[in-house]
Amino acid sequence: MIEKAFPIFFSVSSADIEFSEKIWEQFPDDWIYLYSKTGEEAANMWDEISEQELPRAKILVIFWSRKYLEAQGCIREIKQAADLLKKKLLRPLVLRLDDTPLGWTKDFAENTKEVFDSLKMALDYRTSSENVSIRHAVELVARVSEPLLASDHPRLPRPELIQSMRTSLQLPNNRFRFFPAAWVSGFNGVGRETIVREYNRDFVPNGHGITIEVNEATLPKQLILRIESEGFGVSQQRLEELQAMTFESETRAVSDTIGRLVEAGNYLILRHGRIVEERVELPEWLDDVVNALEPATRSKLFIISQMPLPSERRVRCRERIETQRVPTIDSGVLRTYCYQLIAHFDNYPERWTDDVVDQIVSAASGNIGFLVSLVRIASRIEDFDQLNALIAAEGAPMAEQMAVYVRWAFTELAAFPDEQRTLIFLNDVTPCDTSDLERIVKPGRPMLRVLGKLLELGLVEREAENLYRLTPLLATKLNRELLRPELLDWQRKALIEFVQNPIEFETPDHEFLRIESRIQAALISGKEQLPDNIARYVSAAHWFQAGIRLYHANRHDAANWLLKQAFEHRHEFVQSTRVEIIRYYCLSATRLRDYPEAQKCIELLGNDYRTNAMAAFLRGNLYESKGEYTQAIECYEQALDLNQGRNSRLEHTYRPLIATILRTQRPDFRKAEGYALAHVHLRRTIFSLMSLARVYLHWKYRGAEVGRDAPTDIDQRYGNALNDLANHPGVDSAHFEICAEEAEFNGNPTGALTYMDQAVAADPRPLLRNERWKMMARLGDQQIAKQVIQEMDQAKANKDFAGNWNVLLPMLAKTYARALKMAGEPMGRLNQFALGLPDAEVGSIIAKMRSQRR
Repeated sequence: MIEKAFPIFFSVSSADIEFSEKIWEQFPDDWIYLYSKTGEEAANMWDEISEQELPRAKILVIFWSRKYLEAQGCIREIKQAADLLKKKLLRPLVLRLDDTPLGWTKDFAENTKEVFDSLKMALDYRTSSENVSIRHAVELVARVSEPLLASDHPRLPRPELIQSMRTSLQLPNNRFRFFPAAWVSGFNGVGRETIVREYNRDFVPNGHGITIEVNEATLPKQLILRIESEGFGVSQQRLEELQAMTFESETRAVSDTIGRLVEAGNYLILRHGRIVEERVELPEWLDDVVNALEPATRSKLFIISQMPLPSERRVRCRERIETQRVPTIDSGVLRTYCYQLIAHFDNYPERWTDDVVDQIVSAASGNIGFLVSLVRIASRIEDFDQLNALIAAEGAPMAEQMAVYVRWAFTELAAFPDEQRTLIFLNDVTPCDTSDLERIVKPGRPMLRVLGKLLELGLVEREAENLYRLTPLLATKLNRELLRPELLDWQRKALIEFVQNPIEFETPDHEFLRIESRIQAALISGKEQLPDNIARYVSAAHWFQAGIRLYHANRHDAANWLLKQAFEHRHEFVQSTRVEIIRYYCLSATRLRDYPEAQKCIELLGNDYRTNAMAAFLRGNLYESKGEYTQAIECYEQALDLNQGRNSRLEHTYRPLIATILRTQRPDFRKAEGYALAHVHLRRTIFSLMSLARVYLHWKYRGAEVGRDAPTDIDQRYGNALNDLANHPGVDSAHFEICAEEAEFNGNPTGALTYMDQAVAADPRPLLRNERWKMMARLGDQQIAKQVIQEMDQAKANKDFAGNWNVLLPMLAKTYARALKMAGEPMGRLNQFALGLPDAEVGSIIAKMRSQRR
């Protein structure tokens, strides 16, 4: 029988046992050896401790008090532990239960000197303040024991890539000098960072790779502060000094900071993160940083990105940067690795048949990280018949596999509210320190257990010690089933509480990151006034990042304010980031119908040949917002022509172009079909499939009416398109929306409303709920119209609407006015509902509604 080894050892006197037991209760049963709880019955306690538990422990927690000095067992433990501490075999934590000093004084007996000498070995690490509370003690034990959550599964050796990297980074004709920087590309989950760390083991076996996430909005000083905090653990006071400093050249200061990091025996990893999407390039000032780094006996900087290094950047940084592509894994290699993972995770590996292994490997689609998640979870499944709920059909694309897996994982969290809260908080504040998560989530179980569950499901990653973030699996996939009203309500309150709570720095770990987390939370929650110790660090980069996130969350009022601040400070950024700031500010201004500001942005972009395609798209968006559809179509088509070869931009243009064609009085259905088919061919998404189905639906029912006769096989075309949409793994409300439209065309109001109810149940976003109200008002039934009025009055107090009320109000007002007319209610009620809308606009809506037939 294999003896159980507890990774944490509690050294405590019998007089303090009650205190230690309260802490023991907060952690998994198999983590902590405490003689009163986990000691073997009928065993010699000291033999058990000295020969088994203490030598095999990884963490030693000393409950220091006057009683500790009087306990013979504690004295023996700390003397033995001193040897283990000297050899770095134990990680200590000293909890001070009273005011007993940590150094020997004449107040103590001579024979206690040896105990104090042994204690010295533990004082270089974490030590609590005097009279530590149980709550604080639990936090400290959690913090010091958090490394136990680090993933320890087998790694896939890829020696050929290590050798390839060594060869490519070596300077030509000089075997002792290497390029100072490397650009490592490849999809998320293929092991890019693992390759970088394995490569560096040959040069600095004890060195650390300091990983910092950067994006298009990152500024040089921001990066300096992050490196100083993560790489050198500087104090908050030093961070304040650096923030106040003015550098002659900030990019030179970044390269000098990297140089100091390398001199300390470490290296820097910059991970290309995303505000919304990773296709946006990193700022050009990084090229200046790379060019300021000198070749040396090892590389200093590694940039990890999904995107390959653009050719123009390679030219700008020649002789300073080299590239390495990390490919997905061949299925044969992945299959062999899968068996290693099975042996590690499953206590009964023999139950895995070749067919099950093939099914898992096929689902992983060459992605190492996804394979690890699948095997870890499948190892806990008793019946492999359940695999069908876990993974998509054989041969399905990676996106579909991910969607099915994430949906299954969220289902597993149905009975775990603490895990749900942790995920939804990390969606806005990521990465986040465990002590911050503990204080905000306030879990009913230890935070480490909560994180352990999320790690097991592959929904979060351990970024660094005591630091967690959403896994790339969740980058844009937080399921709507998780974003329920009660959770969103908790999230808003949690963000505000997080900002208001002062940071408790027990150690200098992640100080600047924790400051930035609060800035992020404050701006996202709509809080303009920040505490002084945080406000001094706010930069245009923070305004920009938070503004984009709020824009994509449809919180347009708050987003516009932040994007305007970034727009007014755009000179602080390089060209590529300035373009993104102008683009988002233009989109935001258009949504708020601030057309002069939007026009100003379009002119700025239109005056530069590099951005005239973007200007054409934004001009189309502006015309569409004004209801000038013919001009919008012309601009969108111009944007298509200018963006040939840029697939993601084409994809973003097809959708509004097709929708705009269908809004015209005499839609050109054949043209719309061509664009929709091109959209589907470019990328098979919910949006492209929905666009195609809607084109055929409108052509079928409106074609003859507008003089555009439908083809004879229109029923088959529409049926095929609707079937493709219904079978897409992320379909949500889309299929119900199309079916509701068809029911209306068929004069079946009851069926239409049933489908719209199903659509809103699948996706309760405000825009879709307004579409449902519009449909109900169109039905002409007085009682249904009164129901619309009642629901819309209630919506004013709904938090889902509150953040976007000014943006939604013009369209909601039109729906409300129609409902008033159908219900036979006085039109004057619109004035109360539409408070904030200009009187002239309210009057125009009322006049138009009165002129229309019932």
